[in-house]
Amino acid sequence: MNSPQPDDDNNRYVKTILILAANPAGTSRLQLDKEIREIDEGLKRGNKREQFKLEQKWAVRQRDFYRAILDYQPQIVHFSGHGAGVDGIVLENEADEPAFLNADALSSMFELFATKGVECVLLNACYSEVQAKAISQHVNYVIGMNRTIGDKAAIAFSVAFYDALAAGQQMEFAYKLGRSVLMNYLEQQTPVLLKKDPIAVTQPLFDVIPPNPYVGLAAFTENDAAFFFGRETFVNGLVEAVNQQPLVGVIGPSGSGKSSVVYAGLFPQLRISGNWLIESFRPGDKPFYQLASVLVRLLEPETGETAQLREAIGLAADMELGRITLPTVISRLNERDSSKRLLLFADQFEELYTLCQNKEVIERFVDALLAAIHLDNFTLVFSLRADFSGFMLGYRPFRDALQQFSPQFLSSMNREELLRAIEQPAQKMVVQLEGQLTQRILDDVGNEPGNLPLLEFALTRLWSLQQKRKLTHQAYDEIGGVKKALANHAEEVYKRLDETQQKIVPRIFVQLVRPGEGTEDTRRIATRAEVGDENWGLVSYLAGYPARLVVTGRDEKSGEDTVEVVHEALIREWLTLREWMNANRQFRLWQERLKVAVLEWKNSNYDSGALLRGVPLGVAQEW
Repeated sequence: MNSPQPDDDNNRYVKTILILAANPAGTSRLQLDKEIREIDEGLKRGNKREQFKLEQKWAVRQRDFYRAILDYQPQIVHFSGHGAGVDGIVLENEADEPAFLNADALSSMFELFATKGVECVLLNACYSEVQAKAISQHVNYVIGMNRTIGDKAAIAFSVAFYDALAAGQQMEFAYKLGRSVLMNYLEQQTPVLLKKDPIAVTQPLFDVIPPNPYVGLAAFTENDAAFFFGRETFVNGLVEAVNQQPLVGVIGPSGSGKSSVVYAGLFPQLRISGNWLIESFRPGDKPFYQLASVLVRLLEPETGETAQLREAIGLAADMELGRITLPTVISRLNERDSSKRLLLFADQFEELYTLCQNKEVIERFVDALLAAIHLDNFTLVFSLRADFSGFMLGYRPFRDALQQFSPQFLSSMNREELLRAIEQPAQKMVVQLEGQLTQRILDDVGNEPGNLPLLEFALTRLWSLQQKRKLTHQAYDEIGGVKKALANHAEEVYKRLDETQQKIVPRIFVQLVRPGEGTEDTRRIATRAEVGDENWGLVSYLAGYPARLVVTGRDEKSGEDTVEVVHEALIREWLTLREWMNANRQFRLWQERLKVAVLEWKNSNYDSGALLRGVPLGVAQEW
């Protein structure tokens, strides 16, 4: 069971206000952004402002309604949008079309949420009294509208209601103040307050660990946006750049959170406007195929997977040979829906240089992308590790484009940003950190780049050791702190293996690391054949719970099983892996060069003259 979040400083409780806003396409436009902004401003100026926290969910669909309440655990639920009397309040379905949530469904839902701490529901929508009456069977205070209400009047009522709460007044006083301001609009009789005798709210079950808000070694996704904190300033600048430039690079060191700021920061903000069509891909070793797969999904969304696969292979070949261009495909998409701007996100763009061995293919692919950036209604965003900037700048057309359209450079998070990334997700789940634990974690993180994934991983492990909804110093000591958490975990997994498995593991992991020549070592995707078919059972164990050291997948074109390390932080921090790489570095460098030679031999139509001879053949025989 949930109760308001305790505030240690003044021994009061912080109440969460959750605003659910919906204005589906085809319904009259409402000033929802203005309503939320003015409510927020009023709460911030109130003398009891520390007792309230405002959360919001936009473009609410039926499923989102209850998910948001589960996620934010509010005490006050506020719906802003349209109402349709007995049909219900108007939300959206999966096709972004109007859909109704009726009184019976809302009553059933709030019968459950009332026991979880919801004490007030405000339905700021026309003709919502029907739904308010149904909800009032279970919730202490419910406000609905008994007729149509104008947009300005609806905003005025909400602002006055929350102004009163922020000033420390009770629900009934806040309702009466809201009605009084409606006299200016001759709508003072429209809002209706329905009360129920107070119900008991059970205190939290402290022995139940709430869902983990941290993402570990993975990047934040759009689904994690509600728990993505610390990068607000950068995300705002990124949104501005995307709205002004057709080409936007996000460049930063490994582990700085480049993918996260795009997926959990940029994408959710762009989707609010409803004017963007967003897709993403990773170049991999077959960049034209990866791009074509995304385009086929956009062009033929109703086609089956097998047909899409065939179409993607054909389109990739045509694009690589120049028979079909990216501008042609984008123009076709714009013909279908000119109201939306297409954004393509090429994530982990360094894969183009580490996985694709053919320089001509790399340059043709870059040319294909750059040919589209001057189109109307198209934006290209890419993320790139900073130590691969030289590869990008070494190709003149790419360098010229970046001189015209400045990239966004992402550095390590400062102390204040890291503090928000640590504390605010925990606060949302009503979990506290022991005194000075945040400062201790921040001291361990320091200012080094690339420590964000290690921080998230450490917090993920720390979360599972909480006691009575508190993260403790003792638990932090147990996981080995921020920098050692992942390395300690990897070493623990390795030591639990039997003797035979421990001999096999180095053979697997050295194939997952591309040795750097003038750059840091990087991860690479290896095939099942490269790590050994006979070793795949061990690979599967390392990918599963509780190891989670590698990620397995499948190459869509070749059908081969693949494996890669869960994050490059493992390469930097796990000393045992670094020892394996140092012992095998010359072999791995030779192996990578051999792959290039084999590719050249295949491209020469298996010309015998391209086979190894002399010294290179002797070196190969030695290995």
